[in-house]
Amino acid sequence: MTIDLAPRNPYGLTLSSPVIVAAGSAGVLRHPDPQLIGAIVTTTAMLRAPHLSQTRWGAVPAGVVFERLPTISFRSLIQAEAKRWPRSPIPILLSIAGTADELMHMAKQLESLEGIAGVVVQTDEPDPREAVAAVRSQTPLPLLAVTPHAVTTDSSLATIAAELVAAGADALIASAYPRGSAVTGEDMVDGFVVGPTLIPWTLRALGELAASTTAPLIALGGVGDARLAQLCLNAGASALMIDGALYGDPAAPHKIGTALQWKIASDAASA
Repeated sequence: MTIDLAPRNPYGLTLSSPVIVAAGSAGVLRHPDPQLIGAIVTTTAMLRAPHLSQTRWGAVPAGVVFERLPTISFRSLIQAEAKRWPRSPIPILLSIAGTADELMHMAKQLESLEGIAGVVVQTDEPDPREAVAAVRSQTPLPLLAVTPHAVTTDSSLATIAAELVAAGADALIASAYPRGSAVTGEDMVDGFVVGPTLIPWTLRALGELAASTTAPLIALGGVGDARLAQLCLNAGASALMIDGALYGDPAAPHKIGTALQWKIASDAASA
């Protein structure tokens, strides 16, 4: 079973499995199997990541609210991890975030790095296509663009998807983590929602995108087990990013990958 997430890019992005370990989640992964895990996303790098204390979090029904998502400075990530990437049996996707100018600055340095199979682009820019275009102007590597969780009344997800692809995105990730709040004791934690509670929004985003673009789609948000993974594939996803499930079960990506392989083999045998 192979999947190409960048069929129109000269480099291509061929994975042996649709299961991708999401940004900031690989730290708890144990003994990754290249037959079951298609790619690993690095911790999200920023040009100047702030030095912050450990993030606060709070539980919500079927999910968790993290005050901050894991980030690292681009320089620190390169110093700590870059030497390992060329030796990895699993494709490495570099996750970067920031303004269009910051993303361009980081992307300029990718030519000197080996072992990067693709780039995940995240931004808070009002116009995300500017961020994608900035990265594309500096690298021919496959680009996976994170689509916004919420869109304005002036623009639809389909319109944004078309603009991202036109700007150079090879695949689209549905979608960015939404903002939310949790109450822990007497404190309120405001941040990003992660967990199975997101699956209805992920499925809706996949449905909208699948109806409007031929670009490969990647599900992000709520994919906690093989059943939910299959729902995302049925909704149009070509691949899935596993995030919060890893913290409850470090073997979750392997279990999901095994179940999906078994399903494919079973369907082929009964065809």
